[in-house]
This record gives sequence, C-alpha cells and structure tokens, in this order.
Amino acid sequence: MPKVLRIHQPVGIDGLRIDEVPLATPPENYVRIKVSACGLNWGDVDYMRDNYTESLAKLPARFGGDTVGIIDAIGTAVDSSWLEQRVCSIPYFYGPNGEHGEFALIDQNYIVPAYEGFTDIQAASVWGQYTTAYFGLIKQGKLETGQNILISAATSTAGIAAIKVANMIGAKTICTTRSEKSRDFLYEMGATSVLVSKDNELCEEIKSITKNEGVSLVYDPIGGKFFDQYLYALAQDAIIILYGGIDDSPINLDLETQLELTKRNAALRFFSVQNYTHDMIEARKFIENGFKSGKLPAIVDRTYSFQDYKQAYAYMGAKRESHGKIILTID
Repeated sequence: MPKVLRIHQPVGIDGLRIDEVPLATPPENYVRIKVSACGLNWGDVDYMRDNYTESLAKLPARFGGDTVGIIDAIGTAVDSSWLEQRVCSIPYFYGPNGEHGEFALIDQNYIVPAYEGFTDIQAASVWGQYTTAYFGLIKQGKLETGQNILISAATSTAGIAAIKVANMIGAKTICTTRSEKSRDFLYEMGATSVLVSKDNELCEEIKSITKNEGVSLVYDPIGGKFFDQYLYALAQDAIIILYGGIDDSPINLDLETQLELTKRNAALRFFSVQNYTHDMIEARKFIENGFKSGKLPAIVDRTYSFQDYKQAYAYMGAKRESHGKIILTID
C-alpha cells in the first residue's frame, strides 16, 4: 500500500507519522497524482498544530500541498486528456485531502501543467509562493509600476516571491530581515533596499529611502507589534496586506492607530491566496511568462527524502533562516 504523511496528534512535528493507506479512487471532479516531490510551507506547521480556523479533519489526517507528479487516475467528470500529464497543485483549502505522500487526490480546478523547463524538485517550489505573491500584490494590493512596497520577512519563500513579482511590475522593494547576514542574499534576489529590522528605527529609515513619500503597499506576514513599526511610514491611500501571523500578539488598533490610518486613507486587508486560486487564467499567464523569461525562478534551499520529514520541518523552523523552498522527494 502507498505511504502518506498524516497527523495523529495536533502537537506539531512529533504528532506526525508515515502510514500505509489504501490507494484511493478519485471522486468525480478529482485527479489522483503519483507524487514525485512536494514543498513545505509554514501553513503546514499551523495545520499540524490545529491553529487554522478550519479545524482538522478527523484524525489521523493528511496535510500539505505544493505537489508535483503524474496523473494516474481521474474522476468521471475530468477530461481524459489529463491522464499521464505532469502537473503541479496550486493553493487551496485542502481539508482532509492533504498531499504529502506517494499519492494525492486534488480537485481538477487546482492543478496546472508543470513547466517543462523545471525539474520535479524545481516545479514543487514555485506555484505556491508565486500565486500568493501575484494575488496578494497585484489583485489585492493593486501594486503599480514605480510604487514603493515594504516586504517584511523578506527571506521567506513568500517574501522572495514578492520581490520577484514586484520587480516584474517595476515597483521598488524595501525588504526587511532580522539578520544582518541576509542582507546580501536579498540584494541578490533583486531587492531595491534592505533594512535589518530594529524597533523604533524602521519608520524613519523607510521615510529616508522614499524621500518622505512612504510605502504604497505593505506585504506583511508578521503582524502583531511589527505593525506599529511601519504605521507612520505609509503613503497616502496605502494598502496593508496581512497574510500571516508570525507574531501572534494582537495588532494595536487603538484610537490613535485608527486616526492615523484614516488620515492616510489607508486600507488594512487580511489575505489568503486560497480565496483567489479558483480563477487562475490571468495568474497562470503572468507566472508562466515569468518562468520563461527567467524573472520568476525556482529557488530551492534544501531537499530531503520523504522519510526524513522530521529533519526537513526542523530545518525550516530553525530560527526561520532558510533561504528558499524546502522540498521532500518521493522515491
């Protein structure tokens, strides 16, 4: 029987186990993929701790996404031309149908052909973060050529993707990191400016870089107390995109903060890419053009065998210092 990674207890990595399960037949609108590689995400960690608003399915539960492989079975409503196609999954609320394992069941609306110029490892590293960056920056954030964008936690896979997408648009990226040694890496990724985050200094540094214009878009997975560091560096009509919660402390929305946001006509938006990926036509064209031009590259930090999932997640969580995607390979 095929092996899959499942959550047995919602306590993090220690609650995971590789299980043998029957090979499932895909439902009407689903495809079954013989998985060759899958990417790790911080959302996986939240899911395995049962921190998402969508509660875990009945335990033991599958999880994970960013999969690449060959379609070996299809549901009755799926066109037969998909059979034997090499495909990637795109972000969706996977519920009970997680993908980390030797096979995955995926709704046909959430697969795309794998780019032929990428290996399986590379293909598993791209669609999750670039769809997130595309919908977050372009659709939700309305980013335009020449605008200043603040990208926090910029060494994350989502942050790196945001730099690449912003560069394709022609925006100017101000990237933050907690580590001085990440500065050169971010410039290599194409950052316009790099700031090492320090309390009470970030706002003035942003104002200096932008010549007091401020940032038109903030792309922020941190939230919490970090929100206060850029509040007074917003441009008029700025948009703040919160798409994570690295800092689990509450955002300060006291009267002073509300007045500041109102004065700047700023919009605070909470973003999840899963609310957008049902309509991939424009996004797919943009992203695939980026693949072909080399402007949206595959950036892989490390690969691990499927059996070494604990080491892979431990590395991802080690001070959040990985630079690029971490991939599990399925033999």
